[in-house]
Amino acid sequence: MGRKNKIGLEYFPFDIDFFSDLKIRKLIKYQGGKAVTVYALLLCIIYKQGYYMRWDKELPFIISEQTGYEEVYIQEVIKSCLVIGLFSNELFEKEKIITSKGIQERYQYICNLSKRKCVISEFILISSEEKPISSEEIPVSSEEMPKNSGISAQSKVKESKGNNKTPPIIPKRGEVREQIINMSDIKDLLLEDELWKENACRQSGLSTEFFSMIPQQIDNFLSWIRSTGAESTVLTLPDAKRRFIYWWKYTGLKEWKDEKERISGKTNRTGDNRSASDGAKPDYNEVF
Repeated sequence: MGRKNKIGLEYFPFDIDFFSDLKIRKLIKYQGGKAVTVYALLLCIIYKQGYYMRWDKELPFIISEQTGYEEVYIQEVIKSCLVIGLFSNELFEKEKIITSKGIQERYQYICNLSKRKCVISEFILISSEEKPISSEEIPVSSEEMPKNSGISAQSKVKESKGNNKTPPIIPKRGEVREQIINMSDIKDLLLEDELWKENACRQSGLSTEFFSMIPQQIDNFLSWIRSTGAESTVLTLPDAKRRFIYWWKYTGLKEWKDEKERISGKTNRTGDNRSASDGAKPDYNEVF
């Protein structure tokens, strides 16, 4: 008898932009920072079981015991998660199931990475087009094929080429796998992201003053990327976001300060020259 497939996960990815997510920001605003602990614990319980959990009247007590928070507060946090969209409110109302589209996508992606056979067969929130390709869909190599199978490696390659399909791209927000982007699109994509621009201002050291500087600094950043041959480090939008902040802190900010000091010094020298020549008749033939 074969070993039963393990359904739950041993780990799940944690996005570095987690606290910039609008839904998380709303959760913290409505329920306070400790609500994140409750949400994270719920995710651990869900992924340990698979990709969903069924509501149980004892759940608030269980989480209360593990976090030290009141059961009433736990219930309020769960309600907020449903209203905000961190969990599917519709599925909860119909089936008393706690899950979300993002949870199911990450679950299937991790299963795919670990080459485990995981099937989302009930309470489905993702479409077939959004499901990552499973390890079973990867063409079999000639070494893995039985010698007497009656199918040659060459015919298998032809079949693979004939049925070649472009892997579906998972949307970027809230998911693990990211879409490959072109360098020419990076500036527009960054400028469209208001949340990222706010975050960039906070991390720039210049606060809101940085907001109007962002378009030009993105140009400077992309020029730096090209000049250093680092195009491979900005293949996805999250890569570009992280690299821009890193570049600004360690390169762009210094260049901006140097340029500002240079302009300031030039202005001061011009002012000194004017002071020294006060009362002198201006020479309009002088070439500036």
